[in-house]
Amino acid sequence: MNPPLRRSTFGHLWAAQTASQFGANVTVVALPLVGAVTLRADALELGLLSAAGTLPHLLVSPFAGVWVDRHSRRRLLIGADLVRAALLLAVPVAAVCQMLSLPLLAVLALLIGAQGAVSDVGYSACLPTLVAPEDLARANARFELTASGATIVGSSVGGVAVQMLTGPWALLCNAAAYVVSALFTRRLPETERARRPEAPRRENGAAREPDGARTALREEMRIGAAFVLRSRPLRAVTLATTVFNLFLFVSEPPLLVFLTHDLTLPASWIGTVYAASGAGACAGALVAGGVARRLGTTRTLFATLALAGAAGLAVPAAVLAPAPAVPALVAGSHFVTSALVIVFNVTQRTLRTTLTPEELYGRVNASIRTVVLGVAPLGGLAGGWLGHRAGAPTALLVGAVGMAGACLLLLPLRTALPRRTAVQTAGTARP
Repeated sequence: MNPPLRRSTFGHLWAAQTASQFGANVTVVALPLVGAVTLRADALELGLLSAAGTLPHLLVSPFAGVWVDRHSRRRLLIGADLVRAALLLAVPVAAVCQMLSLPLLAVLALLIGAQGAVSDVGYSACLPTLVAPEDLARANARFELTASGATIVGSSVGGVAVQMLTGPWALLCNAAAYVVSALFTRRLPETERARRPEAPRRENGAAREPDGARTALREEMRIGAAFVLRSRPLRAVTLATTVFNLFLFVSEPPLLVFLTHDLTLPASWIGTVYAASGAGACAGALVAGGVARRLGTTRTLFATLALAGAAGLAVPAAVLAPAPAVPALVAGSHFVTSALVIVFNVTQRTLRTTLTPEELYGRVNASIRTVVLGVAPLGGLAGGWLGHRAGAPTALLVGAVGMAGACLLLLPLRTALPRRTAVQTAGTARP
């Protein structure tokens, strides 16, 4: 039986995830700003930088799921934190040596993203082993709450640090955050080790248990992906999230160009805009459980995704507002969109956990992350190209319309799940 939520082991994981999220959010602001401000990158170049940072979700996440199910999650998380800290230190070193360039930033973003993919899958797989099933919604909400708080602080610190210390040196506080995360993760018990599954193979119509040492990575990844494909709720939610994320990443490069080049906002103001996302996420995490209980899983998922996309339309509309009001309008849109997305995420993650056997946590999470975040490089490249050819406002409009339309892919949930099913009880009979 899983231990209760109040156990100190969950507290260590929670603290580690908070520090890691803080570091990740400093990177989200500081690393692109190094390209946009220090190196004067345009929309297309920022799109390439975004694609480099998100490509590991497509290339690494499937393998990460197998590693997490095979090996010590504690050691994988510690290693990911320490490697990211070392990689970030290379940015100020390159600046001192006058070797800083966009290709170097892209390579570092690729490597940092690879470690982030391992870390994200590891945290998702650790959580259900440390809390009781009835506490999963509350634990997921706590993770989202601290992640949103880390977004507020990390984005603000990232923007201010870039302005005061210059971009490369701002990444030092990010590296320190990953070291803190590793120290907390080190306090998790060494016995926190995922079981290596013995997946059945069929030969001549008969099931056979293969030798675990000989189980191919490809076969284990296939098992996780096949589980997602067989589950109608997981399949629908994964597809809708993928489309939403695709157009969300389309919006990111033109948004940064719009704020830095068109509006010429200082880095501290840009950090504030991104911090609004964290404030909205914090609000969403606080109400997520109550919303899901009141509306049920299906209605919560559909409504939050539809409204989040609609709120995104305020960003391209900001070009019609008076210049002094634009930052507030963009920040407000970020706040509302993030709040709704967090309610969606808490609901769908809890649903996913209740539908998934424990021995498949890592591979199912990795399979879903590969798809929903694997489109990020394509979205970043498309957004950078569209912003370069048609202008930032047009690219932002395309992104917002695409996000709003993603909710239509959730329509199969009307028959796949009971309408009033709440996340605490959804999927108690695992497929």
